[in-house]
This record gives sequence, C-alpha cells and structure tokens, in this order.
Amino acid sequence: MKKKGFWVWLLLTAVWIGVIFWHSSRIASVSDAESRGLLYYVQKLLPWMTNNLLRKCGHFAEFFVLGVLLTGTFRRLKNFILLKPLACAIFVALCDETIQLFVPGRSGNVRDLWIDLGGAVLGALLLWLPFRLRDGKKKRK
Repeated sequence: MKKKGFWVWLLLTAVWIGVIFWHSSRIASVSDAESRGLLYYVQKLLPWMTNNLLRKCGHFAEFFVLGVLLTGTFRRLKNFILLKPLACAIFVALCDETIQLFVPGRSGNVRDLWIDLGGAVLGALLLWLPFRLRDGKKKRK
C-alpha cells in the first residue's frame, strides 16, 4: 500500500459518500426547493436549463466527484484495477437510490443509477488516465 495520502483520500471519500446520502435523505419538498433555488442562478448562465435537468446534472456531478475520490483512494492500494473503484461507485449508487425509497416524496430510479454510473466512470477515467499514460512511459524507458 502506498500510504502517502491514502488516509486523506479515504477520509475525503467517506465524507463525500456522507454528503451523497445526506442529499438523498432529504424529503422531496426540501430537495426540490434547494434545486429550484439553484436553478434561478443557473438559468442566468444557461437559460434553457430545467429543474429536472439540473437535478440529473447534480446526480452526475456528485458521482463524478465520487469516481475521482474512489480512484484516488484505490490507486494507493496494491493490485489497483479500475474496476475496484467503479464497483464501489455502483454499490454507493444502489444504496443512494435505495435510501430514496424510504424518503417521503422521493423514489429510487434506475435512470438515476445510470446517470450516477456515468459520472463515476468519467471521474475515475479522468483521474486514472494521466497516471496510466505516465506509468506506460516509465515502462518504455
């Protein structure tokens, strides 16, 4: 294990998962009011933005950050493969949507699972790819 930075990455990842679950546990009216408040400002830059699209972008962004954090954490362990952080992201997404099944006015959604996974994959790839390219150059020298 590459201990340098491992505990920092792990702590950031755990906190971020807590943020994701906290957002999911908010009742529908509170969550909707929060996104509508943000929508007011976003529409000043992107007038075509709708509340539903903003909420889907929120899912994508939350899991993009999670993909980066999980990849940063797992890279510090032996035998790193990209599948490990992505499997964890899928598990978090499943838990996230399950939480919503028990929150008044909210529901779990398969479409959101795919959006979450897309964000996690892109985040993981954007952190992993530069390291992969760098490691490949080192092996050729």
